[in-house]
Amino acid sequence: MLLELLVVDVTLEGNRRPSKVARLQTIGAPRILAQLARPKLVRAQGWNLVLSGIEATRDESGHTREVAQTWVCKLFVPENAIGFRARELYRSGVALPKKLARESGGSRGLLAVADDYSDVLQRHATCAELRTHQISTFPEGRLIDCFIEWMSEESFELGGLQLRSSFESCPEQLQRGGWLVYIDVKERELTKSEARMIR
Repeated sequence: MLLELLVVDVTLEGNRRPSKVARLQTIGAPRILAQLARPKLVRAQGWNLVLSGIEATRDESGHTREVAQTWVCKLFVPENAIGFRARELYRSGVALPKKLARESGGSRGLLAVADDYSDVLQRHATCAELRTHQISTFPEGRLIDCFIEWMSEESFELGGLQLRSSFESCPEQLQRGGWLVYIDVKERELTKSEARMIR
């Protein structure tokens, strides 16, 4: 059964400020089947995402019981999907205009999110890396202490910190970073007759 996975900000009962939740709902006529409060992206590998958070359920007496829950979600992608495309939302810690971020080409590759030791933070943190399709020792990009900002049916946003190396008189800095992430699909090659028509 295919379900829609969304991460959104909502106002929960008895709470005036918006809270982040992850929802599994039916496609078409949206009906919420399960909801996680304070969702945390734990892992991403291939087309699998692992989210953890708090799920509220009601027991037989009607009392709300909050329990730790983990979802392992397999993304449903087109047959010609080859990875992800990530567009930077910040440059040197400054938010880019939304139009500029959406129109940029972005980096393409395989997304991996996992717990890793960060030398700069001196602790373990959830880190996201985008590795190019070519053989490469270094990732195309890296977000430290990353989190999922929101998720829709077409894309999602990862936030976090990016390390800026020291340069001349500027010391090494951790700056705000973020990616707008889409599924990357292999474009169909033109036939010979289509290529001739373009010329």
